[in-house]
Amino acid sequence: MANPTTTTTSWADDVDESQQESPSSLEPQVINNEDGTKTVIEYRTNGDGKKVKLTRRIRVKVVQEHVNRAVAERKKWAKFGAEEGSAPGPNISSTTLTEQVTLKLSQYAAQQKQSELEEQQSQQEQQGQQQAAAGRPTRILCRTCRGDHFTAKCPYKDTLVSVEGIIDGSGSGDADGAAGEKAAASAGAEASSYVPPHLRAGAAKSGSAGGLGADFRERRDERPTIRITNLSEDVREGDVRDLCEAFGQTTHAFVPLHRDTGKCKGYAFVSFYDHSVAEKAIAKLTGYGYDNLILKAEWANASNK
Repeated sequence: MANPTTTTTSWADDVDESQQESPSSLEPQVINNEDGTKTVIEYRTNGDGKKVKLTRRIRVKVVQEHVNRAVAERKKWAKFGAEEGSAPGPNISSTTLTEQVTLKLSQYAAQQKQSELEEQQSQQEQQGQQQAAAGRPTRILCRTCRGDHFTAKCPYKDTLVSVEGIIDGSGSGDADGAAGEKAAASAGAEASSYVPPHLRAGAAKSGSAGGLGADFRERRDERPTIRITNLSEDVREGDVRDLCEAFGQTTHAFVPLHRDTGKCKGYAFVSFYDHSVAEKAIAKLTGYGYDNLILKAEWANASNK
């Protein structure tokens, strides 16, 4: 009589068969903890075909933010399709939450918008000026007799002195004034009664006699003045004065500035009371490093040497 054969199985096979999960067991498990956090347990299959358990602990933090009203209303819409009947809000099994990305416009777009605003403002200002000019009546005023006509057509231009002549003190209707006007007209000047101050009567006398203008130029030339070059564009008169007053007392400091940018043109003029102080400043400032630049100092005029 043949012995009956018995089939023995491995305990590992029994465990595998008992632990075969149903499709519902693969869904994430959410456990609410006492400290207010949530533990999410998921089972996934990696690239090698092995099942991996993934455990995450999540802390929910409520943050209030101001959003568009239309966006807030859209979040309340009822879900449809595979998510029909689910609770409002994103589902962690199908939605991944990341940090919020803010849209930043390029710098070119901002500059273009700013330029458009400036252009609109300039156009509005021009329109306002044109309207103001159109509403203001234009009046013709003679510079000689203050009449309502052009100065060139004044009937008293040969007998009266213009306002400019009275201010300059050139006299009234003398022979020298008439000769000066005729000389200016014959020299190729335009057909006008205006005569430059240096061609008017008495200008040559005052210059030869040491008038105010000549006296001022002489006093200005007598002062020892130096010229400092290779200056930075950020230098101002106060900086140059502080730099030169270390050698002695200064009388004047002048820094030319660009008309458009308002920055230093790279040179300056400084006047001193004492000639020896100016010589010392030239010797010390030549080759001196100031604001990452090497300065050069020299006499502004040949007469100061």
